Amino acid sequence: MRVSEHQERMLRAAADLSGETLSGFVLSVATEHAEEVLERAQRVELSDEAFTRFAQALDAPAERMPTLRRYARKRSPIPAR
Repeated sequence: MRVSEHQERMLRAAADLSGETLSGFVLSVATEHAEEVLERAQRVELSDEAFTRFAQALDAPAERMPTLRRYARKRSPIPAR
């Protein structure tokens, strides 16, 4: 990985302060950040108003969808394994 001299100095100093090798430090910080990014991607945050609308939609009677029902009855064009 190419880094500027300034970035390398900062990373090495932080690794030294943490008692880690440069590679170990970069890997641990990158892994921690990756976990945070993946967690955010899997979490849905709603305002109170949006959550109320969502809950109301779940509680509402099911909508009739004749087209969906028709397609669900059809044989799939994709061969089963």
